[in-house]
Amino acid sequence: MKIIRILLLVTGILALASGIRLLRLKKQLRDITVQLEERTDGKSEKKITVALVDRDLSKLAAAVNHNLDFQRKLRIDIRRSDLQLKDSIANLSHDLRTPLTSILGYLQLSRNPGCPEEKREKYLKIAEDKAFSLESMINNLYELSVLDVRETSLKTEEMDLNLLLGNVLANQYESFQKLGVSFDVRRPDHPVRISGDPVACTRIIQNLLNNASRYAGGNVGIILEESGSHALLSVRNAAPNLREEDIGHLFERFYTADKSRNNSGSGLGLPIVKTLLEKMNGKVAEVSLKEHILTIKVGFSLFPFHVL
Repeated sequence: MKIIRILLLVTGILALASGIRLLRLKKQLRDITVQLEERTDGKSEKKITVALVDRDLSKLAAAVNHNLDFQRKLRIDIRRSDLQLKDSIANLSHDLRTPLTSILGYLQLSRNPGCPEEKREKYLKIAEDKAFSLESMINNLYELSVLDVRETSLKTEEMDLNLLLGNVLANQYESFQKLGVSFDVRRPDHPVRISGDPVACTRIIQNLLNNASRYAGGNVGIILEESGSHALLSVRNAAPNLREEDIGHLFERFYTADKSRNNSGSGLGLPIVKTLLEKMNGKVAEVSLKEHILTIKVGFSLFPFHVL
């Protein structure tokens, strides 16, 4: 009998302990539910805590915290993307409206019966230039949208970047000369073999030179060199109106350092450069501003292919 009493006593104690533990677990689950609701409703950013030391509940709380943190970061990214999209749409609307308004204005002036023939020709020429600028902007926008949709990398091949650079400079010599832009070029006297897409590499060089010549108004420095497993192309130009805070935004879409936005830039040239480089496992190696001199250095993978 004595043994039975002891067993009953032990059983009762265990049952009582289990009951107390279950009550505590139930209370803890209610607390977790309340905390989860507060986090879900956005009323709290605190992590879900477990007062009772229980391995399973602790794992549950950790998993929930991880999931909630992921959701919070996702919401932040979505809000940021939404703001960037709205800003991009606003900038795009401005960039499209400005040349269109200018074109319409000059066309109206040219149709004025009292407008001298010399001025009429001048107005029509300005309207034509604005139309070409608008066409270029639309083409850039289309090119970026195509690159965004295309998830795969560009098909690369062995090519001579040094030869390509010389061809681009020769082909655009007259247009740069009209802008009063000259080039100080330093490059090797031998081929620079890279893994690249010829069309994409041509576009990269053109955009870098166009960006430099648009703001330089004088001499533009170009250096092509090999460093380790990379071919580095540097473009240097005077940038008197550029500020230090602009540097981190130059490769953002629709960003123009000239806040008056009176220049012909669309804010798409450098983003295209960055996107094309990434599609070929290249990179923007340096963007710096020193004593009003802007330096942009981009890297191409030397042949045979090297991952940056």
